[in-house]
Amino acid sequence: MAQDVYTVIGKRLPRLESEEKVSGTARYLPDLQIPGTLYGKILRSPYPHARVLRVDTSRAERLPGVRAAVTGNDTKGIRLCTFSRFDNKPPLAEERVRFIGDEVAAVAADSESIAEEALDLIEVDYEELPPVFDPLEAMKPGAVGIHEEGNVAYHRSWMYGDIESALKESDYIFEDQFRTQAQAHCALETHGCIAYFDQTGTLTVWITTQWIHPTRRILSETLGLPYSKVRVITANIGGSFGRSGGIEPIEIIATFLSKKTRRPVRIIHSHDEQFTSGRSRYPVLIDIKTGVKKDGTLLARKVRMVTDNGAYNNFGIAVTLGIGSKCTYLWGVPNVAFDADVVYTNKVYGGAFRGFGNGQITFAIESQMETIARKLGMDMKDLCLKNVNYPGQRTCMGHKITSCGLKECIEQATAAAGWEAKRGKGRNRGIGMASVMHIGAGIRNLYGDCNLSEAFIKMNNDGTIDLASGAMDTGQGSNTVLAQVAAEELGIPMRDINMITGDTSTTPQCLGAWGSREAFIAGNAVKLAAREVRLRLLEEAGKIIKSDPEDLILKDRQIYRKTNLQESVLSIAHVANACYNAGRPLFGRGIYDDPSGLGIDPKTGHGGPVTYSFGTQVAEVEVDPRTGKVKVLNFVAAHDLGKALNAMMAEGQIEGGVIQGLGYALFEDLVMEEGLVLNPNLQDYRIPYVNDIPKIVSILVESQDPEGPYGAKGLGEPPIIPTAAAIANAIYDAVGVRIKTLPITPEKILKALKEKEEGSKKK
Repeated sequence: MAQDVYTVIGKRLPRLESEEKVSGTARYLPDLQIPGTLYGKILRSPYPHARVLRVDTSRAERLPGVRAAVTGNDTKGIRLCTFSRFDNKPPLAEERVRFIGDEVAAVAADSESIAEEALDLIEVDYEELPPVFDPLEAMKPGAVGIHEEGNVAYHRSWMYGDIESALKESDYIFEDQFRTQAQAHCALETHGCIAYFDQTGTLTVWITTQWIHPTRRILSETLGLPYSKVRVITANIGGSFGRSGGIEPIEIIATFLSKKTRRPVRIIHSHDEQFTSGRSRYPVLIDIKTGVKKDGTLLARKVRMVTDNGAYNNFGIAVTLGIGSKCTYLWGVPNVAFDADVVYTNKVYGGAFRGFGNGQITFAIESQMETIARKLGMDMKDLCLKNVNYPGQRTCMGHKITSCGLKECIEQATAAAGWEAKRGKGRNRGIGMASVMHIGAGIRNLYGDCNLSEAFIKMNNDGTIDLASGAMDTGQGSNTVLAQVAAEELGIPMRDINMITGDTSTTPQCLGAWGSREAFIAGNAVKLAAREVRLRLLEEAGKIIKSDPEDLILKDRQIYRKTNLQESVLSIAHVANACYNAGRPLFGRGIYDDPSGLGIDPKTGHGGPVTYSFGTQVAEVEVDPRTGKVKVLNFVAAHDLGKALNAMMAEGQIEGGVIQGLGYALFEDLVMEEGLVLNPNLQDYRIPYVNDIPKIVSILVESQDPEGPYGAKGLGEPPIIPTAAAIANAIYDAVGVRIKTLPITPEKILKALKEKEEGSKKK
C-alpha cells in the first residue's frame, strides 16, 4: 500500500466468529446432523504386540441394528501416512497389532449403543508376541522385531562445516543429555469424521482437519479415487495444535463402512480413545555437545538423538528431520553435526505437534546455553547477545535470514522482566531466559514441491465481497486476518466480507494450517487477489469520472481523489454495480508460492524457509525446597512477528503458547506402563489450571519482513517453543539444580536437591 498508516491492519480487532462462539451457536463436527447417518465404533487391540489369528464379525453382524462390519481383509493393502515412501499403518490390523489400541475391526449401526454392543460380539484370536517399549532397547541386536524391515524406521546424518576441527579449537566443550516426554494435544474437541460414499461413487468426508486440500489428495491417492470424486468439508474446529494433520484410520474405516452401507457413517473418538489411540508429541533423547571459546563465541554443536516413533510411521521422520535443521538455526553456530534414528516401539505412535520438534531441541540447546554462561562467568543475556542471529546472516545450512528482531526481543524481554535486579538473588526465587528461532511461513518439500496458497475474491453489486480461501482457521484466527488484508486493500469494513472456507469444492488450493504459514502464505495470496480487484475497481472508476486511476484511493466504501480525502467522488458499490451491468463483474485471483527455492533437502539438510520468526521469553519462579513444587510468578514473552496484523490476536497466540509450554515444562506427560496409557483423560492428565498461570507480559517486536504481507510473518508455533527451557533455567537460578528431563516434577527437583546436598557434604 502507498499509505503509511493502515486503517485495518495492525488494529486490535475481535475475531469474525467471536460472537458465534461466545453465544454457543457455532457448529462443530458432533453438531452436524446428516440424514441417514450410521454410528461407527472400532474394536481395538488389548495387547501391545500380537499376531492376529482370526477375526470373526458374524455374531456382531447378526445383531439387530448393525448394518455392516469391516476388518483388515476389507482394507488390506492400504497404508496411512503423509509421506508415501514410509507408509506402513494399515487402517485395520492385517496380520499383527503393534500397540494397545491398534484398530482391529469396526461396525456401523443405527445407534451408538448398538455399535458398542456389537463390538463385544466380535471374536478375535491373538498370539501374544514379546513387546519392546524403550527405543534404546529396540535398537539393540537381537531385539524383538516390530516391523519386518527392523526397528529403526529411519536414520539420517548431516554435517556442516568441520565439526572436529571446531571442537579442537574450542576452549571448553560441554556435553549433556536431555530427554523429553510424550505430550497430548488436549484439544477440547476429539478427532472425528463423517464419511459418505454415495451412489455416484463420490466420497464426501466431514472431518476435523487443519488442511482440507492435502487431506483430499491423501484420500484420493490412498483410495485410488479421482480428485473430482473426493470432497472434504470441515465445520468449526475445537482446537488442533498439530493434532489434525494428515489422516487417521477412522477416515478410511468410515469410508469402507459407508461403501458397504451406502449411508453416511460417523466415527468420533471418545476422550479415552483420543489419549490412547490418537497422536501426541514425540518423546526424544538428545545428546548435545557444544564447543565454545573463552569469550563465549560458539564454534561447534554436535547432536545425537533418538526419536521414539511408536508403533508406526506418521510424522516421526519429518519431525526428526525438522529437529536436524533446527540444530543449525539458533545462535548461528558455524559447525554443526546431526545424527538421528527414528525407532519403532510397541506404543501408540506420535504425530505433529505445535513446534514440530523445535520444543524438544530448544529445551536442550537453551538449557545448555545457561550452563555454558555460568561456566564462563558470563550472564546468559550477554552470551546470547554475543552470538545473536541478525538480518543477512546465513545459517550453516546456507539459508539467508531476511528479517530478524532477536536482539530486540532479548533486550526488551529482559528489561520488562527486571533481569539484572532479579538474577542470582537466591532465596529460592530465580529468573531464567530462553529464545527461539522457527520457520515463519511453512516450508517447501514437507507436503510437496510447493508451499502455496490461492485466493479468489468476487465483488458483489453492492460493493461487498466473497473471499474464498483454502486456508484453515483452527482457532488461531486466520479467517479474521485474511479478512483484514482484503478490507485494507479494498477500503471496505470487515463486515462486508463473506469468508468462504472449509470445503474443497468451493475453495481454491492451499496447504492449510501448519508451520506458522497462513498469515504469510495465505495472507500474500489474499493480498494479491484483493489488489487485482482494487486495480480494476479504480480503473473502472477512472473511466466513469474521467480521472487517472493513480489519482484515486479507496476508503470507507467510497472512492476519493488523493488530493481531497474529505469528499468522495463515487461509492465502491456504484462502480461494482456498473461493472456488473456492463458484463464486466469484478473479481480477483491471487496465487502465492514460497519463493525460497527447493526448501530443505532431506538428504543433505541444505536450504531453508523463506523467513524465520524469533522470540525471547523470561520466566520468574519460586521453588519450595521442602516439596519441590514450582510456582511460576511472572512471565515475559517478546516475539518478532514481522508486523502485527492484529495485535490483540497476536497477544492471544503468545499467551496460549506460553500456557501450553508451561504445561509441557512442569506437568504434562502421557504416562505409559507396558504400553498402556495410565492417564487417558483430562482428569488424570495434568494440564495447567487457572491458578498455575502467571501474569504474562506479551511484547510484539516488528522487524518488517521484506516478503511478508505488510511485513508480517508467522507466530502460531514460536510462543510454545522456548517456555520449558526458560522455566528450567529459572529453576536453576532459584535452587541451583539442573533438571534435564521433562516434565520438571517436584519429585525430580527433590531428588536433585538431595544429590546436591550429599555432594556438598562429600566435599
